[in-house]
Amino acid sequence: MHKLFILLIRSSLTYFLISFLCCDPALGQSQKFIEVIPGNAIPDNPEMSAYITRLKKNPNISNHHFIHLNPIATTQKEGILTLEIPGKAKPKIAEASEVRYYSSADYEWIGKTDENRGTIIILSKAGRVSAHFSTPDGIYEIFPAPGGLYCLQEVDTSKGDDVGCIAPDEHHSTERISTQQPEHAPPVHSNAKMNPCQPLISPRVLVLYTPKALALVGSAAAIVNWADLSVAQFNSTIYNSGITSNAVLTLAGVAPLDVNESQNLNDDLEKLIINPVAQNLRNQYQADIVVLFSDAVYSNGNTRGGAGTVTLQNDRSYAIVEIWSCTSRKTFAHEVGHLYGCRHEDTAGSPAYAQAYCIKNGLGIVTDRTVMVGKAISDQQAKNRLLNFSNPNINVGGKPSGTNNENNALRVTQSHSVVSAFRPNPNPPFVAYVDGPTFVTAPGGKNYEVTYSCGSAPYSIVWHYSYDGINYLTSNTTTDIFTWNFYQTQKVWFKITVTGNGKSVSAFIAVTSQMPNPYKTGVVETDSLSQSLLHLEATPNPASDEVRINYKTTSDAEIKLDILDQSGSVIQTLSDSYLTRKPNGVTSRKWDARKFPAGIYFIRLMVGKNIETKRVLILR
Repeated sequence: MHKLFILLIRSSLTYFLISFLCCDPALGQSQKFIEVIPGNAIPDNPEMSAYITRLKKNPNISNHHFIHLNPIATTQKEGILTLEIPGKAKPKIAEASEVRYYSSADYEWIGKTDENRGTIIILSKAGRVSAHFSTPDGIYEIFPAPGGLYCLQEVDTSKGDDVGCIAPDEHHSTERISTQQPEHAPPVHSNAKMNPCQPLISPRVLVLYTPKALALVGSAAAIVNWADLSVAQFNSTIYNSGITSNAVLTLAGVAPLDVNESQNLNDDLEKLIINPVAQNLRNQYQADIVVLFSDAVYSNGNTRGGAGTVTLQNDRSYAIVEIWSCTSRKTFAHEVGHLYGCRHEDTAGSPAYAQAYCIKNGLGIVTDRTVMVGKAISDQQAKNRLLNFSNPNINVGGKPSGTNNENNALRVTQSHSVVSAFRPNPNPPFVAYVDGPTFVTAPGGKNYEVTYSCGSAPYSIVWHYSYDGINYLTSNTTTDIFTWNFYQTQKVWFKITVTGNGKSVSAFIAVTSQMPNPYKTGVVETDSLSQSLLHLEATPNPASDEVRINYKTTSDAEIKLDILDQSGSVIQTLSDSYLTRKPNGVTSRKWDARKFPAGIYFIRLMVGKNIETKRVLILR
């Protein structure tokens, strides 16, 4: 009986441990965000057949896969998301930059790849996910498909004239110059708590769509997906360019417009501008600008969008965008950029600096284009259009993304308040904002303050913090000011939830800290991410199991090689001895990372008085 009891206890414990490991995502193996559906598991029914037929009509798609998406909360680790694209040998590693996570069904996750040359946008609204991956190696999009599946679409980048813009300054037909002067933005008070309700300050966009556009995508819900992703893509461009968040777009609404497209975009644009139904809808939705989704074949398919003004003319703040290119070709963001007063590269106008910029290498070859570049670039490296406005103060791939003479980011910073005043704003909702430094370079405490408006007392405040933008911990702070002590290099997100008379709103802020090494002992120390004195290398990086560490010594020296976790604690010492090395000798060590959880680690090498660190990402 005693043995039977012991056996029963052991069996119960084993079952408990297995269940715990399988159910706890923090302990079990991470899920993949993208899982390809086998061909025999794809539904064979009229709804799926109609969906595939519509895909084949989309000239942008070179390939597609039906997939399943796992929750982002269980597929990212510490703000790092691995994206395995079907048919690609190497996954894309994206690091979170902007995250607004309200729930598993409602969030916006924006990350960067390839030294900021790539942008990953994942948007979930009411559980419907849409995504855009723009990288130097390819462009991909994800949209809902029948049967609860999703479709990953590979964009054909072989077409040179990708954005297909007919710029306002290039119109040669019946352009009508308005004499109406743009209105000025209403004053914004600096202290929300002293002024109970501030006016809205972000521009609002109304998205209209033609019957042919509706027929192409299949449903009004799909139109909304395109509109949401288009707005998110434009706002990502704002974030990437270091522009104030007051310039981001708000989607005022989505509505049908019963018009037929012609073969001339200029003619259709002029008709849209004077269309009384479009004007009434603009007033009804209190929209500052209007974008019409169409499905026409303009100029043999080479023209994909156009804007009515580049000089902030209120009554011409309309644009047309081919729906199948709105996000895949960045045409929506491009045309809205025109409505904000931005111009193509090498295009004269006022102000003179409101021009796009082409980033070139030492040979003068264009490697990257900012979003407002008008011409196509045949060089393979430049096929990916950056989600960046030109800005000399923002580096992409180690190079400035603009100059003092090409600075569309400055133009948007100056113009957004004018655009937001084109139409009267609706009654402001209960809203909260967080103010504080977003980049910290010195250790110590930093204060973050919440302001809120348009609510009603009594108020309560709760602060949360997160190391990945998704999984938040609740702090003990319930006042307007929250203090965070920075002591190491990290990225951290703060979320503030304000409740007023039973209604709650949340605001977010992402903060990057770049700290001096805490183990510096009065000697010169470098981060090998920027330069290497000891030629410290770690490969592969990212890694999943074993990491090979190489370093060079030029003389006899005392060597210490440690592995540190993200908190700065030593978790393993690989070498701690006085070793004799030949001049220019290379030493190699192996670190078995399989027993450590996924995350970011630091290799610290101390050779005599020289200290170097190397950051390593471990994936599971």
